[in-house]
Amino acid sequence: MLKECKWCEAEFETESRRKQLAGGFINECPECVEDRGGDDSPPKYLGTVSGDGKMAGVTILKFETEADREAYLKAHRNNSGQNKGKECQLGGHLTPMSGIKFTTVQKTEAVNHKGKL
Repeated sequence: MLKECKWCEAEFETESRRKQLAGGFINECPECVEDRGGDDSPPKYLGTVSGDGKMAGVTILKFETEADREAYLKAHRNNSGQNKGKECQLGGHLTPMSGIKFTTVQKTEAVNHKGKL
């Protein structure tokens, strides 16, 4: 979809790879986003799932930077055993999560009560 930039009034493709990498608002071209110091869009969020038997809990986290979000995602996938099969709890492969800045937006606990309330 073609849009006109609110800053320089040049037309640009909103679904181009360059626009996706630059970020910014839908009505800002990639060049203006970069010239103005980067992406001013809202903070990045990440949802994670933890399991307990047949139940699952969901946690939504908010990150200050994209780098923190990516570091947390990589560590969470490694530590939770996602895409590792049954050997996820074996060995000393755990990645430390210290130094990653985030806040918890929403958390639902996995309560496996097995029918006993």
